Amino acid sequence: MRIREFEWDDGNEPHIELGHGVTPEEAEQVFAIRPLVRRTTQGRYVAFGPSMGGRLLTIVFEHKGAGLARVITGWDMSPAERRYYRERSRNR
Repeated sequence: MRIREFEWDDGNEPHIELGHGVTPEEAEQVFAIRPLVRRTTQGRYVAFGPSMGGRLLTIVFEHKGAGLARVITGWDMSPAERRYYRERSRNR
C-alpha cells in the first residue's frame, strides 16, 4: 500500500496534535520511511514506524483509495508495539 496524500480537517488534525502530541507532519513522515502496516478488526489500518526525528509512532488511518489516507489518531509506540514493530521489521 502506497500513501501519497493525506486528508486533514478540523477534526483529525487537532485530535492527533492536542490529544496525543503528534503533529500532522510527524504522522505523514511515518509513511515516508517504509512503515509496517496491518489491518485492524474494525477495517482500519495501523502504521508503525519512525518520524524523521526518530520518534517511534503508531498511526491509525483509513485508506480512502488512490493513495489517499485519512489519519484518525496516533501516539508514541508502547513497549509492546515497539517489540512488535522491531520483530516484524527484521523479517521484511
